[in-house]
Amino acid sequence: MQYVKECLQLLYWIHFKPYTIWFRSDLSGSSLLSNALFVANVSIIVFITVFVTVMSDWIGSFTAALDMALAIAAGMAFFPMRYKEEPIGLNQIEIMSAIVSGSVLFGVLCGIVFDVTYGVAVGISYILTVLRVYVWLPELLWTLCLKLAPVPPARRLRFLPPQFDQLIILPLPFLPGLIAAAYQENQAAARQTISYLISSTNQQKTAGKAMLLIAAESFSRCGSAKEIAAVREQLDWLPAELAGKITACLELSQDTAAALEASSPYRQEERLKQVCGKLVRLRNSLADASAREATALGSVLDHWLRLLETEQRVLREAARRSEEIPQVYLAGPTLDPDKAGSLFKGRRDLFRQIESLILSAQPPTLVLHGGRRSGKSSALRYLPKQMPSDILPLFVDCQHLGEVLTLSGFAGELADQLIRSARQAHRLTLPQPDRDELARDPFVALRHWMDAVEQAADGKTLLVCLDEFERIEEIVTATGSRAPLNFLRHLIQHRSRWTLLFAGAHTPEELSPHWSDCLINTRSLRVSCLDKDDAMELIIRPVEDFPDIWQEDAAEAVWQLTQGQPFLIQLLCQEAVDHLNRKKAKTVQVSDVEAVIPAAFEHGHYYFDEFQRALTDGQWELLRAMAKGEPVTPELAAAAPVLVRKEVLAQKEGGWSFRVPLLGRWLAAKS
Repeated sequence: MQYVKECLQLLYWIHFKPYTIWFRSDLSGSSLLSNALFVANVSIIVFITVFVTVMSDWIGSFTAALDMALAIAAGMAFFPMRYKEEPIGLNQIEIMSAIVSGSVLFGVLCGIVFDVTYGVAVGISYILTVLRVYVWLPELLWTLCLKLAPVPPARRLRFLPPQFDQLIILPLPFLPGLIAAAYQENQAAARQTISYLISSTNQQKTAGKAMLLIAAESFSRCGSAKEIAAVREQLDWLPAELAGKITACLELSQDTAAALEASSPYRQEERLKQVCGKLVRLRNSLADASAREATALGSVLDHWLRLLETEQRVLREAARRSEEIPQVYLAGPTLDPDKAGSLFKGRRDLFRQIESLILSAQPPTLVLHGGRRSGKSSALRYLPKQMPSDILPLFVDCQHLGEVLTLSGFAGELADQLIRSARQAHRLTLPQPDRDELARDPFVALRHWMDAVEQAADGKTLLVCLDEFERIEEIVTATGSRAPLNFLRHLIQHRSRWTLLFAGAHTPEELSPHWSDCLINTRSLRVSCLDKDDAMELIIRPVEDFPDIWQEDAAEAVWQLTQGQPFLIQLLCQEAVDHLNRKKAKTVQVSDVEAVIPAAFEHGHYYFDEFQRALTDGQWELLRAMAKGEPVTPELAAAAPVLVRKEVLAQKEGGWSFRVPLLGRWLAAKS
């Protein structure tokens, strides 16, 4: 309604307001040239009035000729007002559309009331005068002369037509090129001209084209990775609303700057590799761009890719010569396939089992459970790369779902995460849900949206992976409604194209009663520690081309301490590399592994604190007694079976031992 109101306001202002004014208080500008233009307008009015009056026999009557002359005069003398003075907020195309549509409507009405010929004449004359074609033609020729003149580009800016005629509506084709050429000579003058076009004329579209040309020319002039990194700062005056592909290039420049600021040549090379991946994806996306944009930016992106690949080779060689060991281990965050790459190890049996269950005749609901930081989230992130093309894993972070406080917020966030996951992991664009319906009846809206998603997925199975699914209980508690769980149950029972995978720290038997009706026909899959082969590969060869720094007995010591727990492997190895770089050594020995254990306890405290919070008082007392070497009483032993099932303890003859010895070392140090 607001847009319609603005259009009606614009139509009134352009086509009817001029007839309510007989004297102008502002001659469209304070400059002598603007005032001279107004005098010329009046002179043309007199000429056209006399000419049309003489030709009155051809039009039909003297009255019609006089009325037509008055229409021309009104369009010439009273319309040229600054659009920027009116609070309308429409762009140049919308203004011209309103002018033409209003003129046609005015002409049709005149034709109905008076005569068809009269109506056509009035409509055409009104369009020509309101658009000021009689002024635009000489200004176009003048712009062409400026383009061909042997004058420095920056000096031409003061003679551009908008400098003395702010009311130009029709575009001047050569204007953006003139401004872009001037920018290379005098940036301040070109930017001032662009600002003037935006704020004081009707040539905003021309200003936008000039900024696009300036950006493209600046991109093409980059001759090294450092210049690519600097171009973002040079063009930081460009508005954020500029064309999407230009904005994406500026983001690539920012990413390049961040990559070159990394701590070591290895890190710089790794981060530039990610920038190159983004650049290739942006270049491929030009298939959807206009021919002009694709041609201009395609060559720029190819040029940038060559420069960045050259810089990568230089950095790779510098990393080989450097005495610093690259720090590639990541202790803590979920591994991202686009960034961590081959740092994720193992889980092949788990992936094969998931695939087999999903492709069965009646796929069960999957429950993936395991200890904290055992690699569940990372496995889900890597799942799309491991599944066949007819299975689409979609990742949902239930920690974010747990932050919403309303049912409509839950439904909207769930849909948004599924859409985002499909785009990032599969480059599949899913339809948007009806936001109004989501607000009214969120779960009915979700069901309607899922119908559309199934059509977009083209017969594929949609695997919804709900990570940290226990957090959904918080929504049930906050809203006092079981609707989210009821919706999930409906999805399990009535949507054969959808399979749910719940990933969390608890087995179905350990969950609260909230889940009893939801988790039906489930299959539990445990995420445990890595087997020895995968663990040793993570220790010794975390990524390709990693230097040979591990003595065999040192790598074995890490395995013995962690027993394949992936977070603790990453933590110890990360500390070992930092330790070597501090003492400028090249090989990890057993003594180095022992030396970094206290630092691992300090820097990994969040893991150990989280482990402690998950224990009951009885379980904590049992583990503390075992770590201190104290006898285990029957009361303490009652907690052992649960800890064995959670893989904290291992059963052995005559008692129990720590499944992960490093946890026992931490408990002993804490006690």
